Amino acid sequence: MSKAIQHIQLTDSLDLVECSDGFWLYDRTQGMNLSIRAKTPQDAFVEALTYYQRMLAYYQEAHGELTKKVDAFVSQFVLDDEYTDSD
Repeated sequence: MSKAIQHIQLTDSLDLVECSDGFWLYDRTQGMNLSIRAKTPQDAFVEALTYYQRMLAYYQEAHGELTKKVDAFVSQFVLDDEYTDSD
């Protein structure tokens, strides 16, 4: 099991912990580790950014698909001249 060596509270919701097996980056907002056992603090931040980039891309795609479905549904109930694309 990992043992904490140093704990740094970076913000109200972000902690960097140096442990015996590497650096851990914990996000209190999400309630999860963004990085586990990174070799350096920089590696921990890169892992966190990569995670958030991947999640942003996923949610942007999901939002786009949902927008298309909503637009298609709404367009069934409005006249063409009343309905304008929100993009």
